[in-house]
Amino acid sequence: MKILAIESSCDEFSVAILDEDKILCNVISSQIEQHKEYGGVVPELAARLHLENCGWVLQEALEQSQVNLEEIDQIAYTDHPGLIGSLIIGKIVAQTLGLYLNKPVQGYDHIQGHIFGTAINHDFVYPVLAMVASGGHTQIELVNSPNDFQIIGSTEDDAIGECYDKVARVMGLSYPGGPVIDKLAKTGNPDAYDLPLAKNDATYDFSYSGLKTAMINLIHRLNQKNEPLPLNDLAASFQKQAMKIIEIKLARAIQTYHPKTLTVGGGVSANTLLRTIIQQLGTKYQLEQTIIPDLAYCTDNAAMMAKLAYEKQKVS
Repeated sequence: MKILAIESSCDEFSVAILDEDKILCNVISSQIEQHKEYGGVVPELAARLHLENCGWVLQEALEQSQVNLEEIDQIAYTDHPGLIGSLIIGKIVAQTLGLYLNKPVQGYDHIQGHIFGTAINHDFVYPVLAMVASGGHTQIELVNSPNDFQIIGSTEDDAIGECYDKVARVMGLSYPGGPVIDKLAKTGNPDAYDLPLAKNDATYDFSYSGLKTAMINLIHRLNQKNEPLPLNDLAASFQKQAMKIIEIKLARAIQTYHPKTLTVGGGVSANTLLRTIIQQLGTKYQLEQTIIPDLAYCTDNAAMMAKLAYEKQKVS
């Protein structure tokens, strides 16, 4: 079974081809440079760039995989959630290919794709406790099978990646803010500033608006005093609290749901502190399996959608 998958939920247009659980290619057209001057993703621009780039991305995927288009057995694409204009472009490309090839076309959940992106080069041992951390989502899911996902906690306002970007902007850092803050934090003092622990309650839900506001107010006070911003200490203090609440809630979820596998997915899963926390939790609670995704599969990519489609096909 050869699956051609398309991911276009935000500012990457990606095409991947999978052949019997083996990823043959994973081509990604990133728009970071185009959106950088705006400090974030501009939905209309993202959709327009998807339309411009989809042709060469598809061609590159076919060349890298050495697969003829007529060999494809199924088309998969990201159906939701995401930017509506970007999603529409991916769906149109998928449906056009499906009509041309007379092959089945199926849309899939982007968040579920992130979870199964961590399973590329791995096999899940169920149940799986999955943390999804990205620009638009911060949530915990319990996965009992490729068709059984239970959301036990989700984002109430700012997602963690969105919070990183907004804080980075106020600090005068470039977009995207996550990698820059993570790098600065490595040489900063995480105890330099006393910041709140966002939504430290009995739920598994997340809210980063309070931490974001606290950071913005702190930076404004420093600016008003004409003090130089200690970027490394600010980054380390912010990152400590942003990740600490994830650690607290995941630890409680592990004790409640008793998963056999712990994993993390989404763009923020590339964060070094978060990856360390996940590994430490797996060791502390002696889980059968702890999976840290390859960096290539952390950000939005079509390989994760191909893997999701393949795993669903196996149990259908």
